[in-house]
Amino acid sequence: MTRDLVTTANENLRRAFGILADEAQSGESRRFGPLTVASAGVPAPFFNRVFAFDAPPLGELSAAVAWMAERDVPFWVTVTEPTVEVVESHPVDLDLVKAAEQPGMAMATLDEIPPRDSVAEIAEVTDSDERDEFSTVTASAFEWPLDVVEQVDQAALAADDVRLFLGRVDGHPAASGLLIQSGHVAGVYSIGVVEEFRRRGIGEAMSWEVLQAGREAGCQVGVLQSSEMGYPLYERMGFETVVTYHHFEPAIEAVRGAQSSP
Repeated sequence: MTRDLVTTANENLRRAFGILADEAQSGESRRFGPLTVASAGVPAPFFNRVFAFDAPPLGELSAAVAWMAERDVPFWVTVTEPTVEVVESHPVDLDLVKAAEQPGMAMATLDEIPPRDSVAEIAEVTDSDERDEFSTVTASAFEWPLDVVEQVDQAALAADDVRLFLGRVDGHPAASGLLIQSGHVAGVYSIGVVEEFRRRGIGEAMSWEVLQAGREAGCQVGVLQSSEMGYPLYERMGFETVVTYHHFEPAIEAVRGAQSSP
């Protein structure tokens, strides 16, 4: 894999969450040396991130983590090699534990997008009523609190480089997808399908729709971060893993999660 694709994937990811942080009512973003910190200000770690893709001085990483902690929202520190070693070598100083990891995937060209063929009718979200439907689908598909999703989607709809797509089956909201563009790169986000409509190819159709919209807007490359469930689908589509994202969370959040588990 070329270094260019890794950089492309990293920059789109940083850009995506920076946009949401800048547009969200309670959001804020900062820089600490080479680090980008982006917080939408909602109580879900996925939307509050410290991004460290190049190994920074420990002091800058500590300052970024401390700033995020002061915002009193759950958060992730998302890192790649070689920063993983920095975090794992200073667990006491940073008070972080491993939470999850995701493959960062890239499609090096958008020249071969198949014709539209799906049981779902997919269209871009253009108003607040459609956004409400989009939020309901996304909250259901990812099992996120609806009020959190609504805040993030309101910020997304207001951003210039973000486009939301809603899929319906027989008029019923069934799937969501989101395009976040950075330069010539189409970032595919929030591909979700309500459980009763799964295993009908709708998630794949939504992913292609987002990529098609990106290509029509001048994008040449597609990137995404895959879930375990979505990984085989994206490999079949032609995405390749170019980087692994390691997510760390404050140790106190891990303790709370363990205590609340059944």
